This record gives sequence, C-alpha cells and structure tokens, in this order.
Amino acid sequence: MNLKFNSLPLKLALVAVLALFLLIPLAMVKEQIRDRQNASQESIHEVSHSWGSPQMLAGPSLQMTYLEAVTSQKEPEQRTAYVYPKDLQVDIQTHTQILHRAIFDILVYKADVVMSGYFIVPETYAEKERLTTEWQMRVSDLRGIEGSPAYSLGALSGAFEETVMLKNTEPSGLLKEEVAPERIPMDGSTAIPFSISFKLRGSSELMVRPYGEMTRVKMQADCPNPSFTGDFLPLERDIRDDGFTAAWEVSKINRGNPDACSFGVRMLQDVTQYQQSTRSAKYGILVILLVFLAGLAAEFLMKRPISLVQYAVIGLSLVLFYALVLAFSEFMPFGWAYLLSALMTVTSLTCYFRAILRSRTAYVLGALTALAYLISYILLQMETYAFLCGTLLLFVLLAAVMYFTRNLSATPPAGPSAGASAGSSAGSSAAPSAGSSAGSSAGLSAGPEQ
Repeated sequence: MNLKFNSLPLKLALVAVLALFLLIPLAMVKEQIRDRQNASQESIHEVSHSWGSPQMLAGPSLQMTYLEAVTSQKEPEQRTAYVYPKDLQVDIQTHTQILHRAIFDILVYKADVVMSGYFIVPETYAEKERLTTEWQMRVSDLRGIEGSPAYSLGALSGAFEETVMLKNTEPSGLLKEEVAPERIPMDGSTAIPFSISFKLRGSSELMVRPYGEMTRVKMQADCPNPSFTGDFLPLERDIRDDGFTAAWEVSKINRGNPDACSFGVRMLQDVTQYQQSTRSAKYGILVILLVFLAGLAAEFLMKRPISLVQYAVIGLSLVLFYALVLAFSEFMPFGWAYLLSALMTVTSLTCYFRAILRSRTAYVLGALTALAYLISYILLQMETYAFLCGTLLLFVLLAAVMYFTRNLSATPPAGPSAGASAGSSAGSSAAPSAGSSAGSSAGLSAGPEQ
C-alpha cells in the first residue's frame, strides 16, 4: 500500500507517536506533584514533632517487683510482674484543628482523656519478699501531654511527675509513681478503683492498647473523615458531617497479650490538592488522545490539514493544564483552581483551532475539550464508582468518535485545486494528441490521390 504523507494511516501513526512522546512532559508534571506532596509531608512531620506525634495510650497497670527464691541459686532472683485492670473504661473527647506551615495545612488534635476502672490484686503478691509497687501508664509522645496527669488509686490521689523514655517498645513514654505496698489491698477480692484524667495533643492518629480484662473505649471527635484501624473495629459507630462517635469493647479472650494489639482511629484530612492533582493527571493521556482523535476527524472532514507541529502545540497545552491546576490549587480551593485552569486552556485551544481550521468547527473542538475536563472533574469527585463510570464514559466517547469517522477514507478526497489541475493537465495533453492524430490521418488519406 502506497502511503502518502497526508494519508489517514500515516497521519494516525504519526499522531499516535506524538501522543506517546507527550507522556514525557506529563510524567514530569506528575513528578512535580510528588515533589510538592513530599514537601507537604515534611511540613507535617515538623509540626508533629513540635505539637505531638501520632499517639498511642497503654495502661494503666501496676508493676510488682519482688524477690523470689530459685532452687538452683543461692541468692533470690528479682522478678517483675504486671497487674492489669479487671475493668478499664476510656472516654476520649477529641477536637481537631488546622495548623499552617508555609502554604501547607496540617491536621492536629487535642484530646481530653479520662481512664477509669478497678484492679483486683491477687493475694500471692502479699507474701512476696521486698515487694515494691509502681503505678504507671504509657503514651507515645510525652511532649503531647499538657500539665501533669491527675490520678486517684483507691484512697490515694496525686499527679504523675516521673517520666522515663523506654527503648524498643511502643508506646515509649512512661509515666509512673511509686506506691507503698501497704496502701494497696492484696487479698484477691477487694476492688481498687482508679481514675486518670489528662489533656493530650497529637496528630493524625490516636490508638489504644486494651490493658483491661474488659476494655471499653468511647471516642468522640469533630473530624468527619475517620479511618478506623488496628486489630479491632468499633462495635458501634456514627459518622456525621460534623464528626463521629465510636465505641469498642475488647475482652481478655480477644486480646491475648495486651502489648501485642491496639485499635483506634486515623483522622484523615480532606483529600489534599496533591491527591486530587495526581488523580486528575492520570486522565491526562486519555484527554490528549480524545482531543487528537477529534482533531483528526475535523481535519479530514473539513479538508484542512493540521500539521504535526500544531498537534504538538495542542498536546503541550493539554499537559500544561495539569501544571496550572497544581500551581493554582496551592493558593485556592481545588475546584476553583481546576475551573480557572480549564477556562484558560479551553479558551486558548479554541482560538488556536479557529486560526488553524478557519471554521466554526473550532468551537466544537473547544467544547469537546471542555467536556473532557468536565468528565474528568466529575470522576475526581466520585470514590466508589469512579473507575466504573470513567470506563463507561470513555467507551461512549470512543463510540461517538467511531460514528463520526465511519465514512473517512484512507486518503482524503481531492479538493477543488486538485480537480482543476487535473482537468488542466488532461486538457493540455488531449489537444496535442488529437491534433497529431488528425494530422497523421489526413496525410495518409491524401497520399494516394496525388
């Protein structure tokens, strides 16, 4: 098959290769989005380091240290054991707020925590030699505690003053107070009530370890986008536009080792502009292909060629749209940034199409470009059905392109200039041949008469 430069197969191949080359600047825009997102994460880390890191609560518990005789040794050996609450209730009221670092927004929280319940200490500890008792609890980041946590334990009351940073354990911040053993009933039946209340600052996540033989946690927050995580999901939850309420209940049978499991909530910030920019850029190559296909259809229907350089300019404009969205979204809501970028891109491309095609078809191409961006934005607002709807919409658009290009031939029909030149050449070649033929015929017939 003899392919001319203006033949449809060759033009399709060249435009397809150009679309593949446009993946390079599109990848550069995506890399820029990742760089800005990494800068945002660094800002979040810096603010969290000062305000309070993701927090985990563990405790309270009673640490029992004593000496125990060992048959294989002359000297008794020091042992440590822990007594966990028979019943533990944790009530957490959380309030979120947005802090700003440069152009980035960071979600943090402040929680009012109240722990209550009771211990029952086995009577075996009353017989231990040189028994010491510590009343303690742990949090991930001690910098997040405001003031000194107040407590009551049986007839005792006070505030945690001594802190220790533990290694190779989470949570690593230990608050403790030594308690005289004689102040704690150790008969295996007396309930020792306790309560702890304190204010805690943190960021992004709040987790709890189920230290009680029966642990009940109730959490309320004004964050409308919670993500419940950990080893146990809440038995009850109520997610509203102004926040959520969740309740967990974990027994000793469920948890096993209390230091090996945890549960809680990850407080998600609204989808950031970088996530939305990344998602929109994923549709970039599809938008480019659709606009190129529409341009090819207009080119062969209107018989006005669009050069590869012009296709390259159109493609780069479509790629620049995503850089505009990223730049504007750092200073205004993403929706407005998307709208402004789309208006700028569609207007410039419509004017460019008008200059190339010199017909009203340019406005149709501009409208198709705007429709592609509108569909892309609608898909960005969807979550569960985004992939399904996106695939169906692409199928409909491609079917429309197939319908409008069904009558295209491999080589565009000859234009008026081609017909005129063909007629002129046919006329000029026919006249001499006719004269020559007539002359020769006349000569042959006249010869015998002479």
